Amino acid sequence: MTRFARLSLAAVPFLALATPSQAAVTLTSTLGSAAGFAAPASDLAISFDTELPDGVTLLLDRAGILSGNSADGATPGYSDGSAYLSVRKDGVASLLTDTGYSSVSFFIGSIDSYNSVELIGTTGALLASYTGSEFTTTANGNMEQANTNRRVTVTVDPNDPLIGGIRFKSGGNSLEVDNIVFSVPEPSVWMLMLLGFSMVAGATRYRRRSTQLVFG
Repeated sequence: MTRFARLSLAAVPFLALATPSQAAVTLTSTLGSAAGFAAPASDLAISFDTELPDGVTLLLDRAGILSGNSADGATPGYSDGSAYLSVRKDGVASLLTDTGYSSVSFFIGSIDSYNSVELIGTTGALLASYTGSEFTTTANGNMEQANTNRRVTVTVDPNDPLIGGIRFKSGGNSLEVDNIVFSVPEPSVWMLMLLGFSMVAGATRYRRRSTQLVFG
């Protein structure tokens, strides 16, 4: 099954004009596995196997939903064979939510250095951006190794703007992603996060973007 769409980016100018904020974020990247591929518990899950949930919009430009391997994309490692989102060379896929969330997690397959991911705030502001090389030390596009097929989770500081979407881009063929989930931590978790961020506030206050990287 192949479903590709082309949309003009002019239709979403607020995304193109968004500027980086001063959000403090924590990025966790864990080795791929069947358990890691599966969508973790969340408040909102997108698997691309069914219609999008209410309140979710997917904008595609040289990107689409695929099943199986083709010239347009490869099934992510450790996948259960289900449909996935593929972004081709110079393509963009923007997944937007009507509700703000504190974290987003996704499984990205065959990570390449030319893949990139952008975190979008509820106002359209760019909260953070990453390349494939920030998800793994060997971003060479290997389709089978655990090091290049990973579960990536990004969490924002409780004092910062909430996440309103995520944008996937690729400078080559292709970026593949599946099982994207958005979550809001329980109140007790918020308190622990607030305590942790307050301890490093002095080191991060004047940085445009503070990112803690955690590799598994």
